[in-house]
Amino acid sequence: MTGHHWWHNASLRTAAAVGEGWRLFQEVYLPGEYDRAVLDGVRRERLTEALRRAARTPYFAPSLADTRIVAERAESILAGLPALEKEVLRHTPEAVTTGLVDAWDELRVHTSGTTGDPVWITHDNSRLTESAATNLRFLAAYGLSPGVRIIRATADPAHAPVAFETMHYLGGALVLRINVSSLSAADTRHLERLCADFKPDILWGQPLEVLLAALRQSEGVLRLPPLSAVFTHGDSFDASTRRTITQVFGCPHYDQYGLQEFGRVAWECPQSPGTYHVEEERLAVSVDEHSQLLISSLTNRAMSLLRYRPGDGARLLGEPCPCGRPHARMTGLVGRKRALIEDADGALINVKPVRAVMDRTPLHRWQMRQEEAGRLEVLIVPVDLSDGARIAEEVRAELSRTVRLDVLTVRPVELVELATAAGKAPQFRLFTTQHALSDALTHGSAPKVKRG
Repeated sequence: MTGHHWWHNASLRTAAAVGEGWRLFQEVYLPGEYDRAVLDGVRRERLTEALRRAARTPYFAPSLADTRIVAERAESILAGLPALEKEVLRHTPEAVTTGLVDAWDELRVHTSGTTGDPVWITHDNSRLTESAATNLRFLAAYGLSPGVRIIRATADPAHAPVAFETMHYLGGALVLRINVSSLSAADTRHLERLCADFKPDILWGQPLEVLLAALRQSEGVLRLPPLSAVFTHGDSFDASTRRTITQVFGCPHYDQYGLQEFGRVAWECPQSPGTYHVEEERLAVSVDEHSQLLISSLTNRAMSLLRYRPGDGARLLGEPCPCGRPHARMTGLVGRKRALIEDADGALINVKPVRAVMDRTPLHRWQMRQEEAGRLEVLIVPVDLSDGARIAEEVRAELSRTVRLDVLTVRPVELVELATAAGKAPQFRLFTTQHALSDALTHGSAPKVKRG
């Protein structure tokens, strides 16, 4: 089928991937859900193939030369490979490209760029089929069924106030997306009727987006009906965030850990809060001597991502889970945390649209800083320093069209000026954080928000 001009019709590819995903769920994921021997068999077979693919790549070939890659030795071979750093993917992605997937069939995604320049990742169609399969297991773990109804909180100003969609890879979930950054009292009655008719099961979003929904709920602007659970993804969350979410919405909060490089990596056990089950059917996870995660994809045929170090920390647990699942577990996740930008009207908005502007600009590195609503400082490190003034003016003009601000400053700097005391150069240093929103909800010191 691949290679035909109509193969990349979105509906056709989705139908094929979801159908294959249901088969994988029945034949691969379901049998090993509570059987360690079955799970180990799947894992060894897939890891062996992943190592053989890696042997074709310039990055891993020297380590695998003259190595007999068999299932019995796969785990020890993987442990002996060098760690794969983001810089390799950022500057020389061809070093880990297998050449086994035709360009026509590649699926390309990029990382969020929260702590550095975005990295482009190449996948094959397994990104879709494995997602469909593992999501069926994920839903069942929380007592949810295909066709689950989800309120999706977003804070992206590019999104419409409300929209309906179907998440085919999440068991055909029905989604009502609500832009919680642009809500006003004028929307309350309409949204209340809309949500009552929709009959949502769960609320879903990044921690900051869910906290913003909680703020709207506490104000009475958003009135969601009772929910069975709230799910977060993307960023790490702190204890105050969980307390606020459960208090405002009156239901359990569950988290999942994932990356664009791999999709979902692990999900919080409903019977053992704070611990996460690793999706071992398609991933292998270990930690280095500094408790930094090393993640390996067992299914990506396009790019060999083995012992990849994303920069997140965790602790692996050796004891079995009380729920009876044999999958590896981890706890103490320490990853990225985003913040929101406050515009001139006090609206809290996602950083996605402003990051898109910066990604289109030829810069070596950049950083946005905000310490007061409506005022934003942007520091840029141009590729050509002599061209800094011109690029700064172009960035200022485009950002002015993207987000409304009272004061917008863009200036070229040396790279050292972007670094924190720890030596990192995050792209965003903003003051509307998870902790700030949680504190506002807990103590009533709500940040200024846009009023209709």
